[in-house]
Amino acid sequence: DALSRSGTLPLEGVHLHVLLAATHCFDRTLMDTVVQRSVNPIERMERSALIMASALHGRPPAGLLKASQEDRVRELAPI
Repeated sequence: DALSRSGTLPLEGVHLHVLLAATHCFDRTLMDTVVQRSVNPIERMERSALIMASALHGRPPAGLLKASQEDRVRELAPI
C-alpha cells in the first residue's frame, strides 16, 4: 500500500517476492529429542512446511507431494 500510494501509482514490470519463515520449539534439547525420545525433528519440520504450503497454495497437502513421497508422509503424519 505504501509503495503504490494506495494503488494510485502504477507498478509495471515488477515482481513481488514474499518470504515466509517458521521456527520450531521442542520441549527438550535437540539431542534429547533425537536420542532419548527417538523423534526425528526433520519429519516434524516437513509436516509444518506441508501445512503452510497447503494454506498458501490453497491445495490439499496430498496434492503438493510427489507420488513417491506420499506413503512416507502419510505414515509420519496423516494428511
